[in-house]
This record gives sequence, C-alpha cells and structure tokens, in this order.
Amino acid sequence: MTKPRLLLFDIDGTLLDTRGSGAGALLDAVEDVFGVPRDSLPPLDLAGATDGGVVRKLFNDAGLPMTEERAQAYRDSYLGHLKRRLHSDAFAGRLLPAITELLDALGQHDHVHLGLLTGNLRTGAGYKLSRFQIDHHFIDGAFGDDAEERNLLGPIAVERLAKARGHGFEIEEVIVIGDTPKDIACANALGARCLAVATGAFGVDHLSPHRPWQLLADFAETQRVVELLVG
Repeated sequence: MTKPRLLLFDIDGTLLDTRGSGAGALLDAVEDVFGVPRDSLPPLDLAGATDGGVVRKLFNDAGLPMTEERAQAYRDSYLGHLKRRLHSDAFAGRLLPAITELLDALGQHDHVHLGLLTGNLRTGAGYKLSRFQIDHHFIDGAFGDDAEERNLLGPIAVERLAKARGHGFEIEEVIVIGDTPKDIACANALGARCLAVATGAFGVDHLSPHRPWQLLADFAETQRVVELLVG
C-alpha cells in the first residue's frame, strides 16, 4: 500500500502574490487602531513572518502595550482592510505561474493530502485563497494565529491534518513547500523535507545556501514538480 503523503504549502510568494494588499492592510490597521501614520513605523519585513509576530512587532514599534483586547481590535481591522483590498477594482494580485495546474494534478493522487503551513491568520489565509478560488484544495493547516514562531507551526499542521484524515503521517512523507529561508528552517525544525521555490522575494542563489531538499526556480514544469512531490 502506498503511504499517505502530506504536502504543506506556504501561501504568499509560493501560491500567489497579492501585490502588496496584505502589507497595505496591516498598515491601514495601524492608522485605524494605533492612530499613527503608517510611515512613522519601520518598514515591514513580511517574508516568512507570522501575522502574530508581525502584530506584536507593530505594537512594540508604536510603543503601545499589547493587550489581548487591543490585539483583537487590530486583527479585526486588518482583516476587514484585507478583504476590502482583495476585492477592490484596483486589485492587481495574481496566482503564481502553473499553480492551478499543479494543484489540479496533485488532486488526482488519492494518497496525497494538501495542507497549509502559513504565517497568515487563518481568516486571512481563507480570504486570499478564496479570492483565487483555490481554497477547496486544502484540508486544514497551521496559521499565524496558532503561534508567533514559525518553527512551531509544523507539528500543529501535521496533527490537524492527521485528525482530519483519520490517520497519521510519517515524517518522511511530509514535504513543506515554500519560498523563503524561514520555510526551509520550519521544515528542518519539523524533521521534514522542503521543496523551496524562488517565486517570492528570494532568488535561487539566496535559497541555495539553506540547503533545501529540492530547489526550483518556479513550478512551470508541472509534471516534474508532481513527480518530486508525489514520489
């Protein structure tokens, strides 16, 4: 019997590009909730970050105490602005090349299960995936409201997918797919393999020293990617 294979996908820079909608929404919420101009804070560094960690840093940068009530108000504001930006007439985001073909092809394999391992808040992840109509491909996952430290998300994702599917996954059958050094580190912390793809902020030359299991420039060669991931 073929062993179940679990593929855990990052979102931003791996599956899609919102063309700054996420960062813009974070800063919209800064102005709404903190009452300070967006350009009064240091630039955002979102590559591989978790939204939970970003929220904490924004409070620190603004010199504000982060109570749970204030943090929830900030998250609510951010999510409202994100949804608005994603559905604006000016939205210029896109699915990254060959993603639709890749997800459809992976869905043809009964032993392959697709999940998420993302720094996005769960609700924000849903907004982004549904905007491009690819949310139905993913069963569950781990999100930026589960932990502020990305390396803690891997075990949460595996546990949730195992529960959803009614069986466990051997760690050698788990592959993390992402576009940043932090995705590679997260896979290493989990003890899983990482397929890194240079479709985000980091090129092949930057990702290579982090020694992922596989490194691709993009997903254009769908059949080759499927063969790597399905095994």
